Amino acid sequence: MVKCLAELVIRNARLVLPEGIVRGELSVEKGRIHEIAVSGLEKGDKEINAKDKIVIPGVIDACVHFYTKKSSHREDFHSCSIAAAAGGITTIIVTPLDKTTQTTRTVQNLVRAGRKNSIIDFAIYASGMGSEFTENASKIASLGVRSFRVSTEGIDDIEHKALEELMNTVKLLGGIIVTDVGSDGTIHGKIRELRKHGRKDPLAHVDTRPSEAEEEDVKEIMEGVKHTKCKLHISSVTTRRTCEIISDSKKKKLKVSTGTCPHFLIFTKKDMTKFGPFLKVDPPLRTDEDRLALWNALSTGTIDIVTSDHIPIPREEKEEGWKNIWGAPAGIPGVETLLPLILRKGTAMGRLTLENVVNILCTKPAQIFGFYPRKGVISKGSDADLVMIDLRQETTVTARKFHSKIDWTPYEGLKLKGIPTMTISRGTILMEDGEVVGKSKRGQFLAA
Repeated sequence: MVKCLAELVIRNARLVLPEGIVRGELSVEKGRIHEIAVSGLEKGDKEINAKDKIVIPGVIDACVHFYTKKSSHREDFHSCSIAAAAGGITTIIVTPLDKTTQTTRTVQNLVRAGRKNSIIDFAIYASGMGSEFTENASKIASLGVRSFRVSTEGIDDIEHKALEELMNTVKLLGGIIVTDVGSDGTIHGKIRELRKHGRKDPLAHVDTRPSEAEEEDVKEIMEGVKHTKCKLHISSVTTRRTCEIISDSKKKKLKVSTGTCPHFLIFTKKDMTKFGPFLKVDPPLRTDEDRLALWNALSTGTIDIVTSDHIPIPREEKEEGWKNIWGAPAGIPGVETLLPLILRKGTAMGRLTLENVVNILCTKPAQIFGFYPRKGVISKGSDADLVMIDLRQETTVTARKFHSKIDWTPYEGLKLKGIPTMTISRGTILMEDGEVVGKSKRGQFLAA
């Protein structure tokens, strides 16, 4: 019998494995990692010489937004997945910008859209609030969606008692609650106060969402976790004090995980003076003390993951905020810059090791949302989701080169060192040297 060649063999790589960085090679068969060795693997049908570049698991971005309706200028499932692949992301977890996913019908529609349009694998958050959402939870979970996203800001009927009812239901379903934080009462009171005094400058947005609002909300949500024993993920931690509360909760063995975003690690509220509405995000930017505390929390494991929180608002909608900050939507694009920014600001500056980066962007997201060990790790039998990185390569961020439909970025002109040069999803090369070469709509829906 003639032995079949492996579909793909990568040689001369520095593989970031669970046990550390190892110079070696790996083979891929049927979309999964077949063998890992220092040397000596048999020839593959396709061979890649990594030339001593770093190879990590595919990045999992657990906070991605786009529009479900196709448009020439709005980001959709297909364009977002292409942009993500260009940045080394092989799995995204999606919350649409233009509709909720709080019924079985809306969830099924989004799954169909993903299978039809995405070039990378994807999961979905059920998102909503209220009694109907809680009643639908078990039916939604039966579709493979066990991550339930709620917001404690801007929804009038969300009370912590209602949230605890949802937590109890999700606990029984073996799921996880995902939430943004910020005390609704505090925020709406501040907005009324500032508008009454004629404030509409960019910093007015920051002033409506004080650090105390986030911290107050986190404390209340932790009480719900104590009572229900439900798993909780807080998606955007932004303050030093919140990090302290989270650290204390983890010491008490509460089932809580946390995330933050590159913009909170790089910018502060002072940057709003220069960038105005283009740095309007929710929650808002904080102080330099908070920013440094986030880096420390990442290095110690208090913050588990970093996500892009990709919110692709068209330029013309953002521009409205220069005249009146209340008129500009919040959010910035981020899937193409997530990995390079963490490499540049984390690894290159000595804040994080490569192993830290893999843990934050790959392994922990897979563990939190139920993909591990299928994803998030380079291991025999895992999906061959891989990213090759040239740590010596330098580039300058420019939106002109983006694969996204969005033509702006607050990182414009930032010099980066450490660039993803190849993205592989289940053994298929999607991006090579900055060009997305695999645009077929092949994404698989992942239960999460």
